[in-house]
Amino acid sequence: MATAIRIEALPARLGDCLLVECLRGNRRPWRMLIDGGPSDTWPLLEARLLDLPAAQRGIDVAVVTHVDSDHIGGFLPFVASDFAREQVRDFWFNGHPHLVGDRRRSIEQGESLGSVLTGSSDGPALPWNEAFDARAIVMPDSGLAEVKVRGGPRITVLSPDAHHLSALARTWSAVLRKARAGTRAIGGPDRPRALKDLQALAAENSPKDDSVPNGSSIGLLVEHRGASVVLAGDGFGAVLAEGLAAVAADRGLDVLPVDAFKLPHHGSRGNVLEPMLAVAPAKHYVFSSNGDTFHHPDDAAVARTVLAAPKGATLWFNYRNARTERWDEPDLRRRHGYRVRFPEDESSGAVLELPASG
Repeated sequence: MATAIRIEALPARLGDCLLVECLRGNRRPWRMLIDGGPSDTWPLLEARLLDLPAAQRGIDVAVVTHVDSDHIGGFLPFVASDFAREQVRDFWFNGHPHLVGDRRRSIEQGESLGSVLTGSSDGPALPWNEAFDARAIVMPDSGLAEVKVRGGPRITVLSPDAHHLSALARTWSAVLRKARAGTRAIGGPDRPRALKDLQALAAENSPKDDSVPNGSSIGLLVEHRGASVVLAGDGFGAVLAEGLAAVAADRGLDVLPVDAFKLPHHGSRGNVLEPMLAVAPAKHYVFSSNGDTFHHPDDAAVARTVLAAPKGATLWFNYRNARTERWDEPDLRRRHGYRVRFPEDESSGAVLELPASG
């Protein structure tokens, strides 16, 4: 069966770095790069990009979902590279000019994605949110924000909403200082829980994610040739649920079944919430984290996913380690009717191929 969408969740340690390809027969695949992981992901990302066929290396959209070091750290050397300047058609990122309404002046001064974190740049301006008329990428108060690529995918914005994007505007300077400082590990060793009672795990109280950058995270639904994937960034579960429900309602549906769901915030219990999982049941769920800093994916989040997943759904982990291997226990899989997939090798991450349908 022909592949419609190919998703690579590269091994970016605690962060996200995804390469999404929408295949188009004999034409070059339509490509989207989402985030660059922390700064030490750049050599891996660079090697992967240079491994693309020399005559077909174009990136149609490069997305920075939000200003956190585990998403933008590896993107900064990318955006400064010849590859980015020569091969990327549009950058999607909600930067300061989109938050304060000074969009035209900032772009005319040559502000680029890199300069958002590093200061003013003398280089040429880059294409920035052109698919959205250089405005903010945000879920509207009514209706849907969609980009329909001729001969390519249909992309719908699921997050952020205007309220949480405004919160980023009020705290922009503080957010940048934190992003520049990098990510600090949480205290205490990783102590994975026993997986005997998934209902109890799933029901455990989850501290609300109140991170302003996470609340501003760009979440997208990508659909192509009958295949679909939710790319949730670090978005808030409630906002993503609202966005997915809006798409379902627009199509006269109660729920919106999808082929794959890249779960938010690396499988954090504060973001992977039952209402979000219920509105978009998936055949595949992707967890992007090695767990060495914040102990993600969280057991409660994985338990909720397993309990909400349709029978036969597959959990994809982009790292095989002690935290993730527990979910491959045969009796646990039999009792709850799911499957588990790991990377074929340590350098490749998780690779999903979604078939075309219809």
